[in-house]
Amino acid sequence: MPKRLVTGCFLTVLLFSCLRQPCVRGCSPVVKATRNDLYHAEGGSISLFCDVVHCERKWSGGWGITHKDFTFLTPSARVHLTNATFPNNTTRLYLNIYNLNQSDSGAYKCNIRWEGSDSQGHVTHLNVTSAQYMPEPEERKLYYRLMVCAAAGLCFSLTLTLVCCFICNRQSAPPVPPPRSQSNCKTFYLHLIIFSYYQSVQTITVHVLVNVLVLS
Repeated sequence: MPKRLVTGCFLTVLLFSCLRQPCVRGCSPVVKATRNDLYHAEGGSISLFCDVVHCERKWSGGWGITHKDFTFLTPSARVHLTNATFPNNTTRLYLNIYNLNQSDSGAYKCNIRWEGSDSQGHVTHLNVTSAQYMPEPEERKLYYRLMVCAAAGLCFSLTLTLVCCFICNRQSAPPVPPPRSQSNCKTFYLHLIIFSYYQSVQTITVHVLVNVLVLS
């Protein structure tokens, strides 16, 4: 009876431990980071981080930059390197760079050295431009293109409408009513305006689809 009681208590404790955290399972050391392309003007700042899942193994390394060769970053007045510990054997490495200049452009990544192997996180490409030049995002370029197309289509339709009205008003009325020629003229130009409007809408729609396919 005491032996069964001890066994039952042991199984209860083991079950409770498995419920609190996963039972014995594999843990693979890995470096987690987000791949990204950043554009910043001189004088700005960036903040990056990567997660090192070490599985209680010894490790070294940290953030670095690649120009031609990879070089580990060292703390300075502009470059701040910090870390924080999280559950599940995870350490987060932070990189903050202030007062950016064009020499900071490059590929940044976390390079971690384990016992007998290395791991790298995804690369963040940083492009530091002069304060006078900042490349526009693709979404904004697409927005401007659509605005230009819409404005061009609207101007074309309005211009055609004014021309048609001017032509119809200048035609002299026939001596015998009803003025069928003037009515036919207005009907013809009305159909022409409607046709040009739909052509403008179709052109804008095709342009939108082409830009969406190119960006995707």
